[in-house]
Amino acid sequence: MKNWNKKLVAAAAAACAFLIGPQARAQDFPSHSLTLVVPFAAAGISDNQSRLLARKLADVLGQPVVVENRPGASGMIGAEAVAHAKPDGYTLLYGTHGTQAANLALFDNARIDPSKDLRAVHSLFRQSTVLVVNAATPYHSLSDLVRAAKQRPGAVNYASAGSGTQTHLAAAKLQSAAGISMTHVPYKGAGPALSDVLAGNVEIMFSYPESVSQHIQAGKLRALAVAGSSRLDAMPTVPTMAEAGYPDAALEGWSGVFVPAGTPDAVVAKLARAIGQITQAPDVVAAMAAISSFPMGLSDRKFQSFVEQEVPRWKAVVRQSGARLE
Repeated sequence: MKNWNKKLVAAAAAACAFLIGPQARAQDFPSHSLTLVVPFAAAGISDNQSRLLARKLADVLGQPVVVENRPGASGMIGAEAVAHAKPDGYTLLYGTHGTQAANLALFDNARIDPSKDLRAVHSLFRQSTVLVVNAATPYHSLSDLVRAAKQRPGAVNYASAGSGTQTHLAAAKLQSAAGISMTHVPYKGAGPALSDVLAGNVEIMFSYPESVSQHIQAGKLRALAVAGSSRLDAMPTVPTMAEAGYPDAALEGWSGVFVPAGTPDAVVAKLARAIGQITQAPDVVAAMAAISSFPMGLSDRKFQSFVEQEVPRWKAVVRQSGARLE
């Protein structure tokens, strides 16, 4: 009988430990440093945003947050690393519309399904591109460009940071919305693409506002339209695609934080509260506004729902563009 009692006590203790274990771990979280995986190269927009986030997150959580750049395969290498990490909240992914949505259509051999293998924690920022042309071109409005492209199908060429990037897909969206055909000239990065537009070797491109603002002010480039949902403070006179007559050409990129599927709810909730606090902080809002990035304010399940709605939208854009990656 005593042996049975001991076994019953041990079983009960084990059951209690199983039930309260995740809660206890969540209360103690985090007890050591975290890793924020950035699936893109250092010194870019994503890297700069993530390093600001890491510094602020370390302050809020009281533990170091180490940024680890794992670029390659349009963000898939870093996303895979996080998807396969231990689901304890200590490994985070700086994810984007690319890693979570567009890549599902860009790759035939993707080894993970972000919608199943990664869990949304909190949104970060939305960011638009702006359509710019070399100032020597005859295009002074989006209507001018569309008219020329219709008169000479394929004659207008556009640069991009590479096949499948936001700068490429924004142009694909415009072509579909306006019923035009332009010739894609992909580069290995936004910098070389912009250099050739400035040199007049390529006529137009979609680029990020902070990259082209100084060239617009210097009169080397002309901005025709913003691809996002609203005008930019840095370019108040530049219309949106909708205002220019092509609402279906709007395309806005976004970013957020993700963790491996299976991460405890309480841990996700704690991370979400911290990130939400950071993205609404006045100094962070001001820093992001300076590069035309704006907080989205979506937490946990609302952000997850948003991502799920974005997947078919970005898949359709990729199909329109014809882009494929291996």
